[in-house]
Amino acid sequence: MDRALKSMQQLGFTASEARIYLWLLRHHPATGYEVAARSGVPRSAVYHTLGRLAGMGVIAAVSGKPARYVPIAPDKLVNLMAARHKGVLDDLEQSLRALDVQPAEASTATLVGYGAVMDQAKALVSQSKKSVVASLWAREAKALAPALRARLRRSVEVILFSFTPVALEGAEVFSYGLPEDGLAREWQHKLIIISDLGRVLVGGAEETDDNRAVITDETTLVEMALSNLVLDITLFGQRHGVETSTVVTRLTTHMAPVDELLRAKRTK
Repeated sequence: MDRALKSMQQLGFTASEARIYLWLLRHHPATGYEVAARSGVPRSAVYHTLGRLAGMGVIAAVSGKPARYVPIAPDKLVNLMAARHKGVLDDLEQSLRALDVQPAEASTATLVGYGAVMDQAKALVSQSKKSVVASLWAREAKALAPALRARLRRSVEVILFSFTPVALEGAEVFSYGLPEDGLAREWQHKLIIISDLGRVLVGGAEETDDNRAVITDETTLVEMALSNLVLDITLFGQRHGVETSTVVTRLTTHMAPVDELLRAKRTK
């Protein structure tokens, strides 16, 4: 109930609107008097709120004296909200394009709070066109799995490294399989996601309000995060006798050609 209430509020419903809809799901049809007496919404707000919900198409009044209210089914509410917010986002996209402004060459933002970090992580994965490379724990891998699967269906390359058990069909996964609860006693949850080898989210992934991470397309920071991932994958291969050179080569093609420079030095 609390989770559904919070989700509805994030979609723009007031607390009273969300409470009445959720109450009606379990107690319909109901009169306005019954809603006022049992939903937990102040009587002074009930009839106005019922009118707003009916106007939005979220509930309907069944004819009679007195009228009784019934809610639309949860799947219909989700579809209604998806269509409504898509329209808003489409309008926003068009209006922003009409501004005809150029973004800064590089951008960096600090994210505060686990929810904000995971929202940005999902968005970063969903925006990827060519590749997603990530170092993450099982908890975050599970949360990001739907977005990662959607990218795989669009032939986006997905490479995952984890010290904890992680599996994702269609992705290249390098997992030590260490128990997450045991590892959490030694280390804090961390998260690195690199999109298209050009934008990175890196930082903590603790379920706290003060958890912090950074999302940036600063080239130096992206390459540092990528180098960290390459090292972890290389060490994984050495420890487990797994061939990782092909993956490492794909991840380092745009970085300084150290091996070539070393070979050239030796031949002098």
